[in-house]
Amino acid sequence: MIFSLKSRIWLTVFLIVVMFTFFTLYYFPEQQRKALLKNYNTEVQNLVNSVALGVNIALTDQNFENLGAAVQLVKDDSRLKFVSMVQCDTVWNEDHTSFTIEKSVFRTFPATENPDPYIESFEGLVIKRGTYNTPIIWGDIILAFTTNEINRSEMKIRYTSLIVSGFVLFIGLLLGFLLSRKISVPVLALRDAARKVGEGNLNLKVHIKSSDEIGELGNAFNKMVEDLSNTKNELEENYKELAQTNTTLKITLSELKSAQAQLVQAEKMASLGELTAGIAHEIQNPLNFVNNFSEVSNEMMDEMNEELNKGDVEEARAISNDIKQNLEKINHHGKRADAIVKGMLQHSRTSVGPKELTDINALADEYLRLSYHGFRAKDKSFNADFKLEVEDNIPMINIVPQDIGRVLLNLINNAFYAVAEKAKQNIIDYSPYVIVRIKNLKNKIEIKVNDNGDGIPDSVKEKIFQPFFTTKPTGQGTGLGLSLSYDIVKAHGGELRLESDSKTGTTFIITLNEV
Repeated sequence: MIFSLKSRIWLTVFLIVVMFTFFTLYYFPEQQRKALLKNYNTEVQNLVNSVALGVNIALTDQNFENLGAAVQLVKDDSRLKFVSMVQCDTVWNEDHTSFTIEKSVFRTFPATENPDPYIESFEGLVIKRGTYNTPIIWGDIILAFTTNEINRSEMKIRYTSLIVSGFVLFIGLLLGFLLSRKISVPVLALRDAARKVGEGNLNLKVHIKSSDEIGELGNAFNKMVEDLSNTKNELEENYKELAQTNTTLKITLSELKSAQAQLVQAEKMASLGELTAGIAHEIQNPLNFVNNFSEVSNEMMDEMNEELNKGDVEEARAISNDIKQNLEKINHHGKRADAIVKGMLQHSRTSVGPKELTDINALADEYLRLSYHGFRAKDKSFNADFKLEVEDNIPMINIVPQDIGRVLLNLINNAFYAVAEKAKQNIIDYSPYVIVRIKNLKNKIEIKVNDNGDGIPDSVKEKIFQPFFTTKPTGQGTGLGLSLSYDIVKAHGGELRLESDSKTGTTFIITLNEV
């Protein structure tokens, strides 16, 4: 079926009106609603983070009067439904081999509300959580805001969209009438003239009495035949302009790539969560020593008192010396636990300070053990040999320890992940291992992180340091770890490269200057 030009104009106008109505009545309001809800969620999350920070500071300083001041930030907000302080408790089983986290509401404002500590957002209410963690207590701050304002804004948007759609419908009908009258007749005349020009009649002219675009089209048609040579020149000029535009686009693309690299390099590397399990295991050993020596010393005190009551001073002095040795051991292991905690705090801190002289051997040893225990905490069945091989003459090097620590942690985590994946293949006589080697080259320090996993294919090696590229399954990797590690090493004036094949596994090599 062939439609006339007039029918096509009406059909086109109708489709435009329908599409515009769809966007104004449904798509645009829906997008606005989503944007409002997203911004609202972000605002509520920022508020609960601020409240959680105030609660954390108040509890850390044991200034319980300031707990109310922390809640005051949202207390008078008309959108507030309730704000609750949830306490988390660790509950161990009878044989102390596993535990669960139980949550309970510690305090709620207003007091008339009795929320579930596990409550989530639902229709009409936005629920956000902020975490506080102090030596006294830890848990969540739950902030509930109503969505009444968003609902009112959505209704206003839909009402406005309805008015606009009605106006557009009226304009569309008027436009369709005018177009069908003003365009179809002149266009048909131009069609007949173009057919005759195609047959060789170059002396033909069309007569269109109009001062709008149709009239200009008629004048342009009349000039077309006699201006073919000029048109050719104009096409050549347009080609030059297109080439110049293409060059400008290439420059713009290069600038965009540079901006993207700067954004990725500035990405905050928050890897503290990867260390939690390893640190918990590491800190338990010195605490066990402290507890054991404390119990033994307590028993020895009773023995010393008994000897003093008997009048045996020499035996009491001997027991006293043993107690002193126990106290020295308690002090030693207490300092060990303190060093682990300080290392954790240093890792979580954003690197804004200058470089400092650092023992790279101790840094690598710390992150190697923490990474292994972190994997063990997530998967009790995981086992692998790991060791640190260092030379005796490794000097202190001038680095930002937090940043280089993150690089080491990322590379070691990747190594353990590689051997863990290969171990799942149940290969006979396969013994997974991860080795960190540190050598002193001439004015440089070389750090190798080696594993005997499956290796990295040649097709992937060229992409391995690109931002957002990952070989891990969806949800297990962001694709930023190696890219950020590469940028950190480059920022230190060093080099990060890899050697890998399917037989020997993968080795990442870091080269850093001593000064």
